[in-house]
Amino acid sequence: MTDLTGTSLTRLADVDLVVAVGSVDGICTAAALLRIIGRDDVGLQFTQAFTVDKLPVREWSGRKVALVDLAVNNRNPQMTADFIAALRAGGNQLVAVIDEHSREDWLAVLGSFDGLVIEPQSQNDGDDAPKSSGEVLRRALADAGVEVGIHTHELFDAADAADRMDFTTHFGALVNQAVKSRIQDDTRRVYLARHFAWNWDADEKILNWIAEYEAILRNHTVIMTARQFLGNGIVRVVATGKAVDMTTLMSELYLDGARVVALEGEAFVPAKQAKEILVAFGTADKRLDLMMIVRASGVTPLGGFAQKVNVDLADEQRAIAAIRAALQG
Repeated sequence: MTDLTGTSLTRLADVDLVVAVGSVDGICTAAALLRIIGRDDVGLQFTQAFTVDKLPVREWSGRKVALVDLAVNNRNPQMTADFIAALRAGGNQLVAVIDEHSREDWLAVLGSFDGLVIEPQSQNDGDDAPKSSGEVLRRALADAGVEVGIHTHELFDAADAADRMDFTTHFGALVNQAVKSRIQDDTRRVYLARHFAWNWDADEKILNWIAEYEAILRNHTVIMTARQFLGNGIVRVVATGKAVDMTTLMSELYLDGARVVALEGEAFVPAKQAKEILVAFGTADKRLDLMMIVRASGVTPLGGFAQKVNVDLADEQRAIAAIRAALQG
């Protein structure tokens, strides 16, 4: 527990509910905050900017709340506004918004920052602006003259590095690998934040989660070894029946030189409300609108967006021909 008495952050010690985003930045910063508060009765809930409408806000009453790494939903700011309104309607008090995304967006939602002991910041306000929620919390403590130990600073370092996609720090590596094998499981995030708030090393449960991710990485090696080069920067891989970390796998393929990846695998098809084997085309080239290219060829997409589009296996060759033509200019 950190002594905040007599500082501008005194009320931070009263926080009894932390709502955090489930990124490595969010998990490590939440862990640091739990360590600073130092009590066992602090609730912890993970979410995303676009899922705050799923939070059990109506179950909360009279809570002292800190938000961590939570941005305003830029596609639907009203969702965030409704979340804050519901929070206030339950007699809950917002104590801190420890977020680096956009101070202006939060001001539009909150109306003012009155009552906040830590205010949101904007990472785009120059090179010296905080780039992670961990850095926002670190600077708030420093400004208040509050000193913390090496363990807390290591959590801040992990959070800050993770926001730059650097997972080589001690805590960053452990948290990233432990989450990745079951990315949708927020109970893991809660366990990790609570554990690393007080512990330096991973326990057996966390090590088992990491072992699951190492098995996924071995699948990546098998998939990469069997990849097919179709020409014009198009690379085809098969992931059917294999657990993968899609973000990492696609990044590996792009770094290997693929301009467009055709990945055969199982995915959810919204129109059919079921999973089926299909081909997902992806690219890191923002100039390529794969959705538009595929539609123009007469193929009906099964889902996706500009840089990622899913098609039926039967439509794969027609989609490849259209993408190839676009790549050739």
